[in-house]
Amino acid sequence: MSLLKWLLIGAVMTPLAGCGSSSGKPADDVYPVTGRLTLGGKPVEGADLTFFNSAENRTAFGRTDADGNYQLTTFTANDGAVAGEYVVTIMKGLPAPTVETPDVESAAYVPPGMHQSTDPTPPKNSFPAMYADQASSGLKATVKSEGENVVNFELP
Repeated sequence: MSLLKWLLIGAVMTPLAGCGSSSGKPADDVYPVTGRLTLGGKPVEGADLTFFNSAENRTAFGRTDADGNYQLTTFTANDGAVAGEYVVTIMKGLPAPTVETPDVESAAYVPPGMHQSTDPTPPKNSFPAMYADQASSGLKATVKSEGENVVNFELP
C-alpha cells in the first residue's frame, strides 16, 4: 500500500481508538442503592436526593415516591451509584402556582415573561433548607460494592 493510503487509514482509525467499550457499559461500576425518606415520621413524596462523591467526581440522583422510597440513578434509570463515600442533599420543589391568563385578544393580556428578568430564579424548596446544602446537610452515605445498599433517612 502506498504511504498516502496508510495515512488516510490512520486518519480515519485514530478518532475511533479508545472510544469506550463496545458493550456500551459505563466506565465506572455502579451498585443498586435504595432507601426511604421520612420527615417527622411521615414519608416524603417528590423529594430529590442528590448523592455527591467528591473522591470519584460523581453524583447520583433519586426522587421519592408516595411512600418516601427512592432508587439512585447515575448513568441510566435506577442503575445505582459508584462505590464510595457521599454527602447527601435533599430538596423538594414547590408546585407551580396556577395563574389565570386573560384571553390573548383581551387588552389585559401580557405575554409570558414580559417585563420580567431573564436571570434564572433559584428553585424554591419546601424541605428544611439546611438539607439542601452540602455544607449544612450533615447527611452522609456509603455505597458498597458488595452486599445491599439501603440508605434510609429518618429526619426529625
